[in-house]
Amino acid sequence: MRLTDFSAILFRAAQLAGLDRATINSQTFAMLRDFANSRLAWVWEHDTWQELTRILEVAVVENIDSTKTVTLATDVGDLLAIYDQTPRIGTTSRRIQYFIYDSGAAQFANIIDPTAPETVWLEYRVVKPDVYGDAYSATVAYSVGAQVYFDTSSNTGSFVPGAGKLPAGNLYNCILTTTAGQSPQTNSASWSVVQIPKSFTEYLARGIVADYWRSEGDYERAAAAEGDATASIDRLVDLQTRQRGQIQRLNVVGY
Repeated sequence: MRLTDFSAILFRAAQLAGLDRATINSQTFAMLRDFANSRLAWVWEHDTWQELTRILEVAVVENIDSTKTVTLATDVGDLLAIYDQTPRIGTTSRRIQYFIYDSGAAQFANIIDPTAPETVWLEYRVVKPDVYGDAYSATVAYSVGAQVYFDTSSNTGSFVPGAGKLPAGNLYNCILTTTAGQSPQTNSASWSVVQIPKSFTEYLARGIVADYWRSEGDYERAAAAEGDATASIDRLVDLQTRQRGQIQRLNVVGY
């Protein structure tokens, strides 16, 4: 999956909204970031984007009560289908009926097809990342679950890139507790970059602008920006279906 820097979305949105990207402060950043988070949630589930769809072979477990289940991995955001053989090869794979069960500790797919094989293939959309971090501070020790904005072009949490360098600002999740000064640059093992598909850049930027004007009470500009955001989604769908030929197969159940 081709990824985009969060700074590319941030600066694009700021320019479209008429804001000075060189003077973005923490308050403006937090506002644009929160708009980005809600827009990312919407576009993530808008379609079965090929960048976000995975196929995984898993074993079926038969329980003592004769029910059959499949444990869903932690990266499964939305289960789209279960097949009796891999859908990657040929067109003879059959969809298996199921329902989702959440135990509170894990999610399972309960298979309700008595003819299901011992191994099945899951088609799913990966979990959407959350966007909530503030600027990285070298004086703070971060715990697991914290998120920061860090620009590797300046090696700081500044929203302005390093002089003479391309912006390279991203959000990072802390996956190992750090001490003060252990940044995504100096201690990369403690951080994991928040992955945002590059193809979403234009929609997110224009969607952020629409939300910005809505928050300012300028509904006319918001409507125009919303139209631009919708058009960018239409172009993405066209790219995936018409140009790349990534069309979801239609399954017909006979009697």
